[in-house]
Amino acid sequence: MRKPYVQRQRADWWLRNPAYRRYMLREATALPLFLYSLLLMSGLYQFTRGEAAFLAWLELLRSPWLLALHGMALAAALYHAVTWIALVPKILVIDSDRLRVSPATVKRAHQLGAVTCNAGLLLLALLLLRAAGGN
Repeated sequence: MRKPYVQRQRADWWLRNPAYRRYMLREATALPLFLYSLLLMSGLYQFTRGEAAFLAWLELLRSPWLLALHGMALAAALYHAVTWIALVPKILVIDSDRLRVSPATVKRAHQLGAVTCNAGLLLLALLLLRAAGGN
């Protein structure tokens, strides 16, 4: 039996199409978020080691490199969220004999859900901060 023909793919194949570039950028947002999650887990570990270790970790967070990581993680999370919500109407097509939902309605519903969840989490954090005696 003959070997099937396998066309060679250049390493930069995704650079030629803007849609592929946006896709790769969205997927690359996972890296700063992964690094940020490692940073938060190290904070939890330092918290278990005691107050002095945790305060030293908090002081470390003020370094310019980690402040830059905070900014990169925020930008990555925002870019990923915005592009994901823009993709939802293309992925979630609701079109049957009994029910038809326009893509704009699906997108607005996801935007409303994201805003509602984030507002709820912010409110919860503020309530917990107030209950703990913070300002």
